[in-house]
Amino acid sequence: RSMIQDAGHEVIGVARSGEEALAMAAEGNPDVALVDVKLPGMNGIETTRKLVEDYGTAVIVLTAYADQEFIDGAAAAGAFTYLLKPADTDALRANIELASARAAEFAVLRKEAENTKSALETRKLAERAKHILMERLSLSEENAFGHLRQKCRNQNKTMRQAAEDIIVADEAFMGEVDKDAPKRDRPGAIGG
Repeated sequence: RSMIQDAGHEVIGVARSGEEALAMAAEGNPDVALVDVKLPGMNGIETTRKLVEDYGTAVIVLTAYADQEFIDGAAAAGAFTYLLKPADTDALRANIELASARAAEFAVLRKEAENTKSALETRKLAERAKHILMERLSLSEENAFGHLRQKCRNQNKTMRQAAEDIIVADEAFMGEVDKDAPKRDRPGAIGG
């Protein structure tokens, strides 16, 4: 703790177990976490995996164990670095700075990936809505898309919201049509 503070960083807490580390991460959202591989309860490798996946925390594994199994486990769990004890202040500072910088880069990449995924989902919804409009209103593809864009402007909605409205309305309509569909005679039945 004092080495981290001497290196100019704030320590938000010291966890005694993996579960406690996750609770602290949920509360304090640290940029970097130092995790030992051997912890009571949830081990350090699983703790690392959850810190990285659930909170995007940069994890430095700081341990006395140089076993290849631990190193491979830490790498698979998403640890940023693996530092052996006893670590001096300079090594600790360098690793914290490196992990912090990489975490910031990964945060930008995660955000870009989320934005791309959202844009793709919106495009799929818009395509589906456009095809509904083409079928229901006998519009060309260009006119259906123009109609969808006009709905966005007129109702001050995003493309996603307008497309979802059309899809929901179509599903509701088709649900009602199916309820009221005429009953067909069973094959082989003799009419009266």
